[in-house]
Amino acid sequence: MPRMDRTIRLGQRMAESLMADTVRVTRADPDAEPTWDEDGNILEPDPLVVYEGRAKFQHSDPYPSTPDAGEARWTTGVRQVHFPIGTTAVQTGDVTECVASLNERLVGLKVRMRIDGDKTWTTAVRFNVIETVQTNGGGGNVG
Repeated sequence: MPRMDRTIRLGQRMAESLMADTVRVTRADPDAEPTWDEDGNILEPDPLVVYEGRAKFQHSDPYPSTPDAGEARWTTGVRQVHFPIGTTAVQTGDVTECVASLNERLVGLKVRMRIDGDKTWTTAVRFNVIETVQTNGGGGNVG
């Protein structure tokens, strides 16, 4: 095995050893039949679970920018979720929920997968994400 391959495989094992969070990744079921409640409201069908297992939430330093919108200013940042190498079921648009973590503030957090930054020499599957709206301890709308 070439030296670079050995180095990357070691990096993959080390990256996975840091994935101390447990997540559940879901997406809308395209084959689900709609149902209605007794008042005639359409009920959202249960989503498909496409991955459940190890991951890591990561937050990078804020971008060195403060965009303006009218009179409002904010600093943007990058949040990511890292999955073990070989995780192929997760796609852009899926929703990832933290179900267990060493950091209890992450439990219940839901984020929508945005960009999978694939590259040749990688130690983890990394997605940029956006946080979703949280209500009642973790449930809520996904943005």
